Amino acid sequence: MKKTLISAAALMAMAGAAQAQVSLYGLIDLSYGKSLAADLDDQDADFHSGGDNGSSEGNSTSRVGLKGSMDVGGGTKVNFRLETSGIQSDGDLNGAFFGRQMWAGFSGSWGEVRLGRQDSVPFQTMIDFDFNGASNGVSSGAYSAIGAFNRGRVDRSLQYITPNMGGFTAQIGFTPENGGSVGSGFNNDQAFFGLGLKYVAGPLAVAAAYEQSRVDGGENFWSVAGSWDFGVAKAMVSYANAGDVDNDGAGKGWGIGAVAPIGKVNVGAIFHKNQDLLGGITSWEVFANTEIFKGTYLYAEYGKWNSDQPIPLTTKDSATGFAAGVIFTF
Repeated sequence: MKKTLISAAALMAMAGAAQAQVSLYGLIDLSYGKSLAADLDDQDADFHSGGDNGSSEGNSTSRVGLKGSMDVGGGTKVNFRLETSGIQSDGDLNGAFFGRQMWAGFSGSWGEVRLGRQDSVPFQTMIDFDFNGASNGVSSGAYSAIGAFNRGRVDRSLQYITPNMGGFTAQIGFTPENGGSVGSGFNNDQAFFGLGLKYVAGPLAVAAAYEQSRVDGGENFWSVAGSWDFGVAKAMVSYANAGDVDNDGAGKGWGIGAVAPIGKVNVGAIFHKNQDLLGGITSWEVFANTEIFKGTYLYAEYGKWNSDQPIPLTTKDSATGFAAGVIFTF
């Protein structure tokens, strides 16, 4: 009887897979260089996968994923995504197997709902305003701690995304106690909400995001950003308030950036200024990238970070990072 039940379950699973549209996808980032974090740790430049040093090397995190969608009738689809943690140069993972994404949900004309491990609402709302894709190694927004997108992944998070309503979208999320992203510096000991609002019309994009404190008595996070595409170049400006440093917040400050196509090469720069953390932080990056083959990109980037006070546990108040590499997507 047990064998019969197992066989029936296997047949049902295969039948479900046949109905669903499931695809394998991934990204492999191979580079030479060292991140700002590696420079602070006195590491030398080396060849890297995007999963090395906790996914702090190169531009993007090397990973593989599965995503799927299935029409269940009534205009509703079931969706899911499973995505590995960063793949290191030795082929190992730098975290849980599906440490980047592990969620499922439903979507339809009414919007989309997801439950599981996924990017925070502020990250999903604001990441498009970082023209270098929140680079692993030199992101001025991440290393200054006041990037408009600067909130880590969340576990067991329930999120709802509205349909596009004339260019306007909204997203809301709820994460229960102890659902913060492990190892990101944003672990939570209380439940919290996140909210994101975005409007895109022609060359204009504006957005705002908010997330409650993830720790009892901590500081809330909010940010606003806007961009304008001039045709010959695209520019952005942002402001983020990550809370009072004296109350375990990360300070507040602003960012600016621009990117422009020069022939087939995109060239850009981003600058952030945190007015509070470590007495004040300035962080900037310059970058260039181009598609050399279908789904294959060549890039180079350089960044610098400095503060008015030494970073804790080191004697350093500045660091530089760079990478030159190739990104393969499939």
